[in-house]
Amino acid sequence: MRYFKMLAICFMCFTAQSQNDNVMEKEFRVEGSATVRIQPNQVVLQLGLESRGKDLVATKTENSRIIAKAVAFCKAKGILEKHLQTDYIRINPSYNYNNNDLNYYSVDQYLSVTIEELGLYEEILTELLKMGINKVNNISFRTTHLKENRKKARKLAIEAAKEKAEFLATEVGIQLGNIVNIAEYSNNSYGLYGNRLLGSNISQNVVQNVTDNSDYEGLSIGMIPVSASVTLTYNVK
Repeated sequence: MRYFKMLAICFMCFTAQSQNDNVMEKEFRVEGSATVRIQPNQVVLQLGLESRGKDLVATKTENSRIIAKAVAFCKAKGILEKHLQTDYIRINPSYNYNNNDLNYYSVDQYLSVTIEELGLYEEILTELLKMGINKVNNISFRTTHLKENRKKARKLAIEAAKEKAEFLATEVGIQLGNIVNIAEYSNNSYGLYGNRLLGSNISQNVVQNVTDNSDYEGLSIGMIPVSASVTLTYNVK
């Protein structure tokens, strides 16, 4: 019986030593971030028209006439059918709360216009407002090249992390082994490894602009940022 107790104690000590050896395995973690700024190639206008009148049918008819005129104008300027979208019509009566008499009917209809020729943005918006469009709910610039530029940002982030890791390892005199883990994240905390890590949140940042150098008079469209951030974990030899 005593023999088995001693054997169990030795086994526990061996297991504990193995666990300590694993814990002491050294790793080095480095973060790389990259932002690719790209020029948008579309502008989306979210517009609306509110018409008011006591005659519901006449008010709705006038509202529909102006929307139809706006759509026809956009088509004449080369806007594709798939880039024009009218939303539902919303009708609300307004009453005088003192005597419950009808003040007017409000007829709302919404129009979305996607413009690919950015140079037409100012002209189209101005003309639509002249026609009677009286709501500008949102104007947004976007790109149809998001996927390829996201890949480019990821690649740049990985390159930045590798460059930083090699520089720091050379400066402090450690030899890096293989990359054992890679993670992509956004606003995440990576404090999961405790004291096993020699480096924490050591980052390298890259910003790259992608533009076709187009100039649109009177229009400052800015750039769309596409960002990526990765963390590489190395074994230390």
